[in-house]
Amino acid sequence: MKSLNVKVWGVRKRDTKTPSYGVRWSVAGNVFSESFRTKALADHYRTKLMRAMREGEEFDTESGLPASMEEKKSAVSWYAFALRYLAMKWPHAAPNTRDGINESLTSVTLELLDERAGRPSDEEIRRALRNWAFVLPGPDDREVPNDVRNVLHWVSKASRPLADLAEAATARTVLDSLKLKLDGTAAAAETVRRKRRTLVNAANYAVDLGELRENPITAVRWQKPKVSNQVDPRVVANPEQARNLLAAVSYVGGHRRARGRRLVGLFAAMYFGGLRPAEAVGLVETDLKLPEQGWGSALLHRTRPSVGKQ
Repeated sequence: MKSLNVKVWGVRKRDTKTPSYGVRWSVAGNVFSESFRTKALADHYRTKLMRAMREGEEFDTESGLPASMEEKKSAVSWYAFALRYLAMKWPHAAPNTRDGINESLTSVTLELLDERAGRPSDEEIRRALRNWAFVLPGPDDREVPNDVRNVLHWVSKASRPLADLAEAATARTVLDSLKLKLDGTAAAAETVRRKRRTLVNAANYAVDLGELRENPITAVRWQKPKVSNQVDPRVVANPEQARNLLAAVSYVGGHRRARGRRLVGLFAAMYFGGLRPAEAVGLVETDLKLPEQGWGSALLHRTRPSVGKQ
């Protein structure tokens, strides 16, 4: 039903852990409300309600909105949006960041698939997404095996609308799925946090594009897994074990190729210098300051990360 009996109240600040601003109005006695992160957004929404009321628009008694404000559900699928998001992030991302984006988008895409006839196995879907869809150049810009193309075609048809993420229940289900590994056991806390960061960033991009009104992921009250900063001494080599390791790797390969000697330098820099693998690989002699006695220092000027051919 439609009604012209509309009242709009002023914006009210809600003193919650994360401050928000509420807009309340009534249509034929039925009260409606919306919450916003900032007062500016709330004022803008209230202004639109007031304008519709002044212009004599009828408000729907079920949705509480005039026709001019009723949102049309985005027809863009999550998968189509994810490809667009990847194309935006990929050129400026480091190799390991690219791999993290790829893994995160794959996990979310698998969770946002409808049941549809002819579904490939999860392994086939995951392999097609990881190796062909969420990398550049994308599947439309290079030769793709027929079986992979068929899988990606099924995914494009089965992918749920991006707008479904605006539903709190859907957003929570997706976030909960990030907590699990493929075998159903709990994923590492840092892995979960990394995937959530990608999802939050993707949702922010959807807001920028006008596909979502606000970020639905940050609105979900979801318990983030705690990251432990403790190091288990059982998995860290002690000095004696480290020296034995260096002695062992020195025998790798032939003497003339010097592969073993290069490995000694790599692992020594990582263990005694605290370097990451990519930093140790990029280390050159001119980066080092080695005094006659005591500890030296390394001025790192580059890294050489590698995440595989993909």
